[in-house]
Amino acid sequence: MKSREGELSISSSELGDYLGISQQSASRYLSELEKYGLIEKSRSGRGQLIKFTDTGLKALEDIYLNLQNFFEDKSKELLIEGKVISGLGEGAYYVREYADKLQRSIGFLPFFGTLNIRPLKAYPNIDRYTAGTIRNFKKGERTFGGIKYIPVRLTGDNWQEDCYLIMPKRTHHADELEIISRFNLREKFGIKDGDILGIEIKTTG
Repeated sequence: MKSREGELSISSSELGDYLGISQQSASRYLSELEKYGLIEKSRSGRGQLIKFTDTGLKALEDIYLNLQNFFEDKSKELLIEGKVISGLGEGAYYVREYADKLQRSIGFLPFFGTLNIRPLKAYPNIDRYTAGTIRNFKKGERTFGGIKYIPVRLTGDNWQEDCYLIMPKRTHHADELEIISRFNLREKFGIKDGDILGIEIKTTG
């Protein structure tokens, strides 16, 4: 078995010996990983060359971050830094549709719009910080999916504001985070696209 960054040269029998399973099972596992787009296989001498795809490397990074977060001091705040971006213009519509349910859940009527932030780097799964959820519901002929919300502290240069991060229930890890507040955050703090802000999630241990 030989390896280099992002690649591994190994036979199915070697992998089976390493995992304590049969060669057939090892071969089946590799085929499933390839099927899901996590690795690419090619022949290499008497074995095969296994190369992680970008999706596979991202999955490994997520596992690493979640394990790191599990073993680290739980009294620390989790800080996600990100860049402010323009959304697709749908935030106002969706917050308006969820507004009455959000008000009953978080205690205030949110501004009809979201502040969209793209994380600068990967971050751990934040599901365990979920404070509550809003179940899916229907309005007329349209069904709106459930969402979960997490209390956060949004921080900029010399200011901070308690807000909520909202995410679809089905999402465990998002490349774009949506923040709601009782205020229009862009107007209140003069926030512009490209600004770097912090999203602090207080751990509960």
